[in-house]
Amino acid sequence: MTPFPTQLSGAAFLAANRYALLADEPRVGKTGTAIIAADYIMAADVLVITTASGRGVWKRGFADWSVFERTVQIADGKAALTANVVIVGWPSLTNAKIMAQLLARRWNLVISDEDHFAKNFDAKRTQALYGQLLDGGAHLQNLTALYACADRVWPLTGTPLPHSPADMYPRLRALAPNRLLADERRGWPDVTKYNDFLHRYCVVKMKKLSQFNRIPVVIGGRNLPELRDRLEGFILLRTQADVGIRPPVYDTLPLIVSPAAIRRAEADLDRSAILAAAKTGDTKSLEMHLGPLRRITGEIKAEAVVDAVKDEFACGLDRIVLAYWHKDVGNILLDGLAEFGVTGIDGSTPADARQKNVEAFSSEGGPRVFLAQIEAAGESIDLSASAVLYFVETAFSPKSMKQMSLRVTNHTQKRQAVVKVCTLQGSIDEALQASLMRLWAAIREVLK
Repeated sequence: MTPFPTQLSGAAFLAANRYALLADEPRVGKTGTAIIAADYIMAADVLVITTASGRGVWKRGFADWSVFERTVQIADGKAALTANVVIVGWPSLTNAKIMAQLLARRWNLVISDEDHFAKNFDAKRTQALYGQLLDGGAHLQNLTALYACADRVWPLTGTPLPHSPADMYPRLRALAPNRLLADERRGWPDVTKYNDFLHRYCVVKMKKLSQFNRIPVVIGGRNLPELRDRLEGFILLRTQADVGIRPPVYDTLPLIVSPAAIRRAEADLDRSAILAAAKTGDTKSLEMHLGPLRRITGEIKAEAVVDAVKDEFACGLDRIVLAYWHKDVGNILLDGLAEFGVTGIDGSTPADARQKNVEAFSSEGGPRVFLAQIEAAGESIDLSASAVLYFVETAFSPKSMKQMSLRVTNHTQKRQAVVKVCTLQGSIDEALQASLMRLWAAIREVLK
């Protein structure tokens, strides 16, 4: 493969640092960049932690990008891990047998792909990679942490702050603790402990769960120029625009359905509470108010989307990606559009079939419809064979929405990518999606 100039400069950045975060946006080329950098430092033993969809991408990536003939193995918990490059899924970090195998080796390099999966020290996978906090973060227990078994660690993620500035803490605490220390000359306090970091860089509101239980909820950021200065030299972030990829155009697609269908979808919903929760990004409250009715709304939209897509194909559209959440919604789309050829990825798709389905969608004369379950297909795959993506259903997480929407962009995408969020016209769903899109747009603006 011929690298882009930004991949070469990114590889040089990684190779020059023992610990460094590559935060290029999706489709900018992080996989190739990291593999080229691994060649620069002549890493013999490499551990790659990635998603289910990413395992096949990385296995092929070493063949495409590396000048060395390393052996590559995907960890399955059965065979001994003897290859030069071992690729493991994030869920496997909670598998005691696989972790024992990984901790038994000394790695020249650990690449944690989609490192936002390790954004919370309460999660077992974060502890497996970065250790466990003691005394609120004053100390870090790393005897069973993978980063302590590696000469170098390079986290990769296109969404380094999926929810708030607090998401940066685990990788800084483990890999760059000196950046958390006080600097009297610059007026920086010590933020080694998590709560100190949280309250220094986040606006936090305490949410009452019960009479005896309140939890902190991040509702904004603060002192962000200071945090950016602490990160200088540790993080490299290039946008799609920086490498000549045009960002998608975002819009809504109002779907007209019968008043009876809207009544069925809305039932006894509390409109004011739902819109207030959407405005503040309170995803738990949204889940509580909407619950199973999200699926009903999704099914009604799916039936209308089938007709809309048939019209688009009749007007000359070649391929389309349909993103959804619920399995029943995917089944409606599959049945309704079967005549056009349908493939896709959902949570049950085997790892070895995921890349094959993507390749089929990209092939001449292949399926024209790709059904992408948002959490399962939102990362590490290239769907730029299509320039159109519809969110039949949405996720409450801006990170998931962004990751999914950028699947249809790439260096080779010669058309303007279009992303549309489907809404039920005249319903609470239309107002809810508009509110979520405003939040999504604000986050995209901050990360420019």
